[in-house]
Amino acid sequence: MTATTTAKHTFSYRARGHDGEIFTGTLAGSSPDEIAAMLRGDGLLVTAVRTAGSALPDFDAEEIRRGQAARHIRREDVAVFCQQLGVMLDTGVPLPEALESCRLQGRRKEFAELVGEIHTDVCGGTPLSSSLARWPKIFTPIIVSLVRASEASGTMALMLGRLGEYLVREEKTRKQVRGAATYPAIMFGSAILITAFMLVAILPRFASIYEQRGADLPGATRFMMGIGDALRYGWMYWIPSVVAVLIGFAMWKRTDSGKRVLDWFKLSTPIIGRLTVTVYLARASRTMSTLLAGGVGLIDVIRICRGVTNNVVFDRLWEDMEHRVRDGREMTGAAIDCRWVPPSIGSMMSSGERSAKLPEVMEKIAAQCDDDLETGIKKATSMIEPILIVGMGILVGAVAMSLLLPIFKMSSVVAG
Repeated sequence: MTATTTAKHTFSYRARGHDGEIFTGTLAGSSPDEIAAMLRGDGLLVTAVRTAGSALPDFDAEEIRRGQAARHIRREDVAVFCQQLGVMLDTGVPLPEALESCRLQGRRKEFAELVGEIHTDVCGGTPLSSSLARWPKIFTPIIVSLVRASEASGTMALMLGRLGEYLVREEKTRKQVRGAATYPAIMFGSAILITAFMLVAILPRFASIYEQRGADLPGATRFMMGIGDALRYGWMYWIPSVVAVLIGFAMWKRTDSGKRVLDWFKLSTPIIGRLTVTVYLARASRTMSTLLAGGVGLIDVIRICRGVTNNVVFDRLWEDMEHRVRDGREMTGAAIDCRWVPPSIGSMMSSGERSAKLPEVMEKIAAQCDDDLETGIKKATSMIEPILIVGMGILVGAVAMSLLLPIFKMSSVVAG
């Protein structure tokens, strides 16, 4: 009797780590599915598997599909998913059954389909963290890292509960910042639109009346009319110019020099700078507290916090922290030496590190930064509001005066 063996073939693959790093190479296996399962078991996100000798595609259809699906999924869905899954695991429900329950309870079709794919992966033997890592635009590195750490420590229910709380607080902070930026943007946009409407639609009508009367238009009126004529008849010049400037700015801000300048500007602007620093400190403190409490390695914590702040200037802080950890020195010395970190926060971090209570201290720092952020947003709004009102008054008033000045001279024209 002859035993049947499965032939092994060599396959080329491309995969992505949970931190975004791309891996390529070759593996021996019986099928592409077996190669993909091996890579997922190592915690990698598989983007392409081909027979050795075949060129790997420049793009992966599966990766594009995941990117499109991420557009329809909200952060609130992920937070609710983590909380529900944590509660069910805490009550003793097996993971596959808990995932299926989350899929059935999903209010949004897109997210229910996503949970269904995660359920399929887990039932096939893939760890939950590896399955979540397949969706990097939905499940961020902090989620994947915490789930991976909880799988090793057997505290997944507790960790998912912390993750849900973390995501809810992060969304609250994000909404606060977005709400603070919306009001000034609406005011500024309204001022620009009203001024443009008066220059293009109203001022030319008054100008024709003045010309019929033979009035000598003041310089301010002629200046405003020139701007209105440029907007009306010179659109074929200024619209391409504006588009070119915007495209050039978008390309420049992606360069290293552009990132450095813009990130420095975010931190140095009188009103916005303090709010930006507070947001960075709140998010980094909360992230560090959650990760350290979950048992994630300190080097990985620092690298994830660097992605949370996403600022070239703040990267120096994280680099200094990483060097200190590798050299066996106190990590919080970097925060004390950083000009952007308030001395009180640096001192709190130092005492927390020395007393081995850094997770608890970072959580308190995050709560303090949240309170400071809420107070700072109220103060900034109260300061920006009168500035915007005065700016709108100047713009609209300048156009109105250009309309009224000729009227003051009309009496002499009519009398003549």
